[in-house]
Amino acid sequence: MNDDLNSRLEAIDADCERAAKAELDRLFEATPSTGATSRGPSPQAAEAIWLRLIGRKEQEFIQEIRIAKQKTSGNSMGAGGEAKSVEETINDLLADERYLSRMREFYAQVAGEAVPETSQGQAKRLDLIDTTYRAGVRDALRRARESILVELSLNRASKEDDAAFLSQWKQYSTLSPWRAIWTIVLLSLTSYLIAFIIASEAFRALLERFGWSTGTGM
Repeated sequence: MNDDLNSRLEAIDADCERAAKAELDRLFEATPSTGATSRGPSPQAAEAIWLRLIGRKEQEFIQEIRIAKQKTSGNSMGAGGEAKSVEETINDLLADERYLSRMREFYAQVAGEAVPETSQGQAKRLDLIDTTYRAGVRDALRRARESILVELSLNRASKEDDAAFLSQWKQYSTLSPWRAIWTIVLLSLTSYLIAFIIASEAFRALLERFGWSTGTGM
């Protein structure tokens, strides 16, 4: 089951990446070019594309996990012993390293299509934008991983609760019939003993001594 879900998550990741690349290509195509003064598309626009990419993966991964839950209906998902766990796949697909260098790569592409500005001010601006981008992407990736893994752990918790209940039921169901009979007999004798004590004159006298009466319900 894990292998199937891993494959679907990887397919979703690839589809999202293709859509983001197409959006980025359109961003370059929509940027007006004026020869020597061309500066390429806005880095903020590119950053927005990558942040939307992370958000889309988060939503579609969660949706796919929920679909897998419905299909398993009692079968184990995310159990040990598989070639690769679903959690490991999620962490790989949303690893920081896959996204942090994209702003630098974006600027390299811009430099290849436009006349680069090599001034010290431009270099500082690039460092500032890249630092801001990295901080934002790290935060988005962390929140996405947490949200997806919470959805996955909810499934695991449910499976563990079911397994604990079944284990307890199996324990009781495999008890010796004589042990069950003796338990019922002992409970019955205990109930009769309590009833006898309450009905006895000595017990009533003891209650009346402390100001309580069995006939008043107090």
